[in-house]
Amino acid sequence: MSVAVFLQGPHGPFFAKLAKRLSQQGITTHKISFNGGDRYFAWADFLVDFTGSEGDWASFFKSYLLKHDVEAVFVYGDCRRYHSQARVVCESLGVAFGVFEEGYLRPDFVTLEWGGVNAFSQMDWTRDAIEKYESDLRKPCAPPVGQTFWHRASYAMGYYTAMRLARSEFPAYHHHRHRDWKAEGICWLRSFVRKGLYKITERNLTSKLTREFSKRFFLFPLQTRDDFQLREHSDLLSIENAIDRVLKSFAKNAPDDAVIVLKHHPMDRGFCHYQKLIDSLEVRYSIQGRVVYCHDLHLPTLLDHARGVVTINSTVGISALLHKVPTKVLGRALYDISGLTHQGTLSSFWVEPESVDVAFFRRFHTYLYEQTQLDGSFSKAVGATIEGVVKRIESAAEGSLQAKLSITSENSAS
Repeated sequence: MSVAVFLQGPHGPFFAKLAKRLSQQGITTHKISFNGGDRYFAWADFLVDFTGSEGDWASFFKSYLLKHDVEAVFVYGDCRRYHSQARVVCESLGVAFGVFEEGYLRPDFVTLEWGGVNAFSQMDWTRDAIEKYESDLRKPCAPPVGQTFWHRASYAMGYYTAMRLARSEFPAYHHHRHRDWKAEGICWLRSFVRKGLYKITERNLTSKLTREFSKRFFLFPLQTRDDFQLREHSDLLSIENAIDRVLKSFAKNAPDDAVIVLKHHPMDRGFCHYQKLIDSLEVRYSIQGRVVYCHDLHLPTLLDHARGVVTINSTVGISALLHKVPTKVLGRALYDISGLTHQGTLSSFWVEPESVDVAFFRRFHTYLYEQTQLDGSFSKAVGATIEGVVKRIESAAEGSLQAKLSITSENSAS
């Protein structure tokens, strides 16, 4: 690889530091910014602002890649407006499309795949491919990342403030989230307040769930309101729609002694709240006293005592499998495979959930980790993460060379 382009990255300087590292390797780096927040955190050998309309983006991007002989493009998330179009352009030109995302395995890992992530992953996720995979015996090498809340919060507020201040310079920009900088800042402050509040109000809830309701409760971890996993990789209309569907099915089919626990997503803590909706649905479906709505309880502890997990397509599903907890996926997830998740209907899951094939899950976990995960974080102590990216790029380059040599050899033999 000699030329790489960066589009939108995670909030913060991760893409800038990665671009600088690649530049030190002799790779010419370009950064295309779509708003002031992108530009605020940007670094590359060449910095470019795209100020045109969304309709002009694909043709601009294609021309840019051809003009600069670009060999790889890196993005954070493959479902954003501009990234979706970029993926199509890269496919048409044969340009490598590297997609970063939060780790399939959490915490302490990030995802990097070529071509797409989640349900757009280009890897073979069939049981046959996973069982045939030969491990490279790679072991996690970076120390635990720890809490990243304040890093994420400060980067997000800096990003949205810069985006607001430079709004006149990017008049046609459409953001993938429908909040302005003031709303974003208020929500992060509210999240901080609620985090402290829930530490007090929920202090005895874990004990109650693990003692009184152990192996009697089903866990439904909610995803963020604007999660592309919900918007692109499921047929559900919204989180509210998902809550309604799950509680209705639970009320109709679950054993009378069962309880359902809905856990709010920590990144959505300050942005939305579902208590009123859940209260009304409890009454509508006559399940008062059988529904628990919580926020910041320790997830591994809950999984150790859960009877089953229902998820749209969250990576919590993988954590549940790690804890050998039967899991039902409502959307489209790469781990929704026979032997791992419940393949029957949601109504049957409450009564007779399919167990996890532990031996197969170990193979799946190894396959997932070695092929898609990098040790580290986007927002804290990112050095190890960046070194992992460099090694992944070098490995991909070697694979490309081997493929070319193989083709040359076959042509010569013929």
